[in-house]
Amino acid sequence: MPWSDVLTCLKTGEGSQIEFLPSVGAAEDLLKFCVAFLNETGGRIIVGIDDKNSHLLGSNVSKHFVETIIQKITPPAPISIEEIQRGDRLVLLITLAEGKEKPYATRNKFYMRNTRGEVKKIAKDLIRPMVGIETVLKWNTRQKAVLDYLKANDTITNRDFREQHKVSHKTAHIELTGLLNASLIIKTGQGRNTAYKIAK
Repeated sequence: MPWSDVLTCLKTGEGSQIEFLPSVGAAEDLLKFCVAFLNETGGRIIVGIDDKNSHLLGSNVSKHFVETIIQKITPPAPISIEEIQRGDRLVLLITLAEGKEKPYATRNKFYMRNTRGEVKKIAKDLIRPMVGIETVLKWNTRQKAVLDYLKANDTITNRDFREQHKVSHKTAHIELTGLLNASLIIKTGQGRNTAYKIAK
């Protein structure tokens, strides 16, 4: 990658497919970003630049270090590591395509980004539906019906759920919350105006 492309990434700023790391402390600090990108749509990690201050620091880890630690990612995935020299400083560019064998983990830990762009550890029983694998296999008949309903309708409420399935308020809340926690649906509104819609 030419240095001009690095500057373009810096101008664009961090987002769903770009992460700047001024330095790498523990291996896990880097691996969690790699795993998150593999579990989502891919991305680039640039090590050695403080994007908050546009400050070129230089990477504190070597290409060999990264090549070694990415072997802890399972299943194995093709990951490109490029050294970019700028004066006496060396920056590492790590490029990850969207993984073809999701879900990915490091030391049996699964990571994805939340809606604020923060990388978070995801429970093993939730990661498969979140990356689009076996999305509805674990859900009961009513919860599967909710997902089908939301393909044709904008929203569903607790009351809609109760009337459609003849269940209590508590049961409707528990089953909708299960889908919400798995990021299959999202909540809008508050109180009596609370409704649920399909997650994009």
